[in-house]
Parts: sequence; structure tokens; C-alpha cells
Amino acid sequence: MNHRSIVRKYARGLARAVDLEPEFKVCLEQLRLLARLIKTNPALTYALTSAFIPVHQKKLMVEEILKRADFDLRVARLVKLLAEKEKMALLPEIVEELPGVWAEEKGIEVFEIDSAVDLTEEEKTELQRTLEERWKKPVRLQFRLNPEIIGGLVLKKGNVYYDVSVRGGLLKLKEIVSQR
Repeated sequence: MNHRSIVRKYARGLARAVDLEPEFKVCLEQLRLLARLIKTNPALTYALTSAFIPVHQKKLMVEEILKRADFDLRVARLVKLLAEKEKMALLPEIVEELPGVWAEEKGIEVFEIDSAVDLTEEEKTELQRTLEERWKKPVRLQFRLNPEIIGGLVLKKGNVYYDVSVRGGLLKLKEIVSQR
């Protein structure tokens, strides 16, 4: 099994254990906090990821962290499993992968939306409604500002781009003209 599939397996396990989005957000935030704690503490990073530290000591450290932090039981189970399987080094990647995996598991389509200017709440709501009608599924939108866009939007879903920007239109026009 390759590295990415291992990361996705752990992310999928937690995603399947969480039913509601508010619960998911709590779990994700707790994992982010733990990943930051480990990253910013070199001694802790070493202790939890080194092959020279016995697994039972890693498990004791994780138990102590979890007890003090009062994490959600599902998060605690995942972290204990990572310690037991000596996979704590994967935690940052699991945290990064988790939102996409959760959306996949719940049948939510995720779009990244690039625009030149901030969209109003009405525009965001209308875009979400339109995409949900088009895809016939719940949709989650992630908005970013992109100064390279002259006007319009660039939508990204997975590896597919939908360019409805002025720049995209001009590039298409240039391509058509250059073919003649």
C-alpha cells in the first residue's frame, strides 16, 4: 500500500465515524491543534515518531496528551491507533486530507472558487444553489482571491477546471484566432 493510500485510509476511518458537520469541524480542529503541538515541540516530535522510542512509551505519552486535552473519543481513538501502529508522522497529512475525504464520504462535491474580488454573500449563495442544482448533490465552496483573474470565476473540482473568467475567454479567443 502506498503512502497516500495509507493516509487516506486513516482519514476515511475518522470521516466514517463522524456523521454531522459540526462534529466533524470539532474533530478536525482538535487534530489540527495536536498536529501543531507536535510540530512546534521538537522533543515531542522525536518522542512520537522515532523508531528508537518503544511503542508502549509512545502510547503512554499519547494517553497523557489526550487526557489533558479532553479530545473527542473518535479523535482519541485515531491518535491512539497512530501511536500503536507507529504512524504519528502521518498526522499532518491526515489533517490535510481529512476535509476532502469527509466530503467524499458524505457525498458533498467540493469546488475551489478563484475570483478577482470578494464575492458578496448573495453571489456565493446563488453560486452554491446553481452548482447544487447542476450536480444534484450538496456542494461545499472554498473561495480564494486570485489577482491574475481579470473578471469572472475559475472553478476547480478535483483536477478539472471550469474557467469562466475574462482571462479564460481571451485565451480561448487567442487560440481560435491563431488557428486561422
